[in-house]
This record gives sequence, C-alpha cells and structure tokens, in this order.
Amino acid sequence: MLKLSEIYSDDAVKEFGGRLRIAVRMFDDYATLTELENVEKQEEFAEVIKRFLRRFEVNAKKYKLRHPSDAQLEHLMKLAQENTRLVRAALISYALVKSEKLEDEVSE
Repeated sequence: MLKLSEIYSDDAVKEFGGRLRIAVRMFDDYATLTELENVEKQEEFAEVIKRFLRRFEVNAKKYKLRHPSDAQLEHLMKLAQENTRLVRAALISYALVKSEKLEDEVSE
C-alpha cells in the first residue's frame, strides 16, 4: 500500500498536477477539477485523465506546452489503481498550489 508522502512526491503526479495547474490558470479548465473531484473508481479516473489530455492538447499545440510522457501516464495509472482517491487528491492539490515559476512549466 502506498504512503501519502510517496504519492505526493511522485514525479508523474507532480507532472500531471503541474499540467493541470497550467490548464486551470492559463485556460480556465475548471471542468477537469470538477470531474476529478467526483472520481471514486479507477475507470472514472482514467476517463477524466483522457478528457483532460484531449483538452490540454488543443492548448499545448497552440502555446508549445510540454506534455506528460507516456511513461508518466502509465505510472500515474498504476498509482491510481492502488489508491484512486489519494492520487486524485494529490493532482487537485498540485493544481491549486502556487507555482514558484509558472514559466518553468512552459517549454521555450
């Protein structure tokens, strides 16, 4: 069983949380936050992440934003399979905290 600190310190969780932060702050993607808030099952989590990535892709191309990697997506899903609710909480938390440098999250 995963510890809370392991989930919050995981690179995939940080990356997806950072991408979600950009989506919320730059593109007002509150839909993903609302959808994530209601996720209880692994299947629901996977659907929300799929919809988030589809919405993110539109803006990522336009603004040349960095995407999460395949490996990060796979790892995030493995974590969610073990504890969907904690991974959900971690993503929302990372999306809502202040980033020290939002610009660092946008590729040049």
